Formats: sequence, C-alpha cells, structure tokens
Amino acid sequence: MKAVWYRAPGPAREVLRYGEVEVPGPGRGEVRVRVTASGVNPSDTKKRGGWLGMEMGHPLVIPHSDGAGTIDAVGDGVDPARLGERVWVWNAQGDGRPFGTAAEYVVVPGKQAVRLPDGVPWSIGAGLGVPGCTAHYAVLGDGPVRGKRVLVQGGA
Repeated sequence: MKAVWYRAPGPAREVLRYGEVEVPGPGRGEVRVRVTASGVNPSDTKKRGGWLGMEMGHPLVIPHSDGAGTIDAVGDGVDPARLGERVWVWNAQGDGRPFGTAAEYVVVPGKQAVRLPDGVPWSIGAGLGVPGCTAHYAVLGDGPVRGKRVLVQGGA
C-alpha cells in the first residue's frame, strides 16, 4: 500500500517519506479501514517533531491519529456485517500502535471505527477524532449541561 512514514523525528520536509509498505491485517477485535481521508492534529506534528524529547517507540511510524474510510476486513470477534461500513477512526496510534491514517489502510480496534452516516463527507469524518472528542470532553467533562448556558469560545 502507499503510505507516508518517518524513521526519525524532525521537520516534515526532512523526515517524511512516501512509498510502499506492507498492507496490515486485522487481529482479534480489530478492523482494517481503507482510508479515504486522513486528519492531521497538533499532536501528530508534535510527535513527528520529537516534541519534549518524545520517543518514537518504533523503527517506522505512519503518522496521523484520525481518519475516515470503509471497513474492508475484520478480525476474529468482529461482526462480519461491518464489512463495507463507512466509519470515522479516532486515536489510530493509541496504545503504542505505530501506524496511523496517512496510508491507504489502517488497522484499529473495532470500537475505534465509528459508523459515519451516509451523506456526511469523508473530510468531516476525518476531523471528528481528536477535535470532536476534545470538544465533547470540554463541554461534558464536568457533568451534564442540560438546562444550562454553555459558552463555546474559539470553535472553528
């Protein structure tokens, strides 16, 4: 598959490479998603840049935590009915996984591939992960807001 990757932290223009890497297969409880859109977050660029001495943890890293696409393979323990499902993916590089969504395919735990309704653009789906979960936590993290006024400042 085609992918963007890096083998050492540093500025994008110096460390990012593009080419062929092996297509991953899903393990137990995982799904493989054919990526249509990949989202880039500040944490992705900080990680690639070696922010605060952040270790890579793997000899090769495919960046980007969020994305959207179609489930094309499922591992044991995942309902085969999910094949062909439109999904948005969050935290693809969570739990120390080295491969994110800057590739044609990504493998994530099934719970991290959330159904994307028909009619919602892929680009919107790719932006739901880190930004969407952060916004949800920021609004609801201290408890219910029903019946209260909530100021959302700086939404883009």
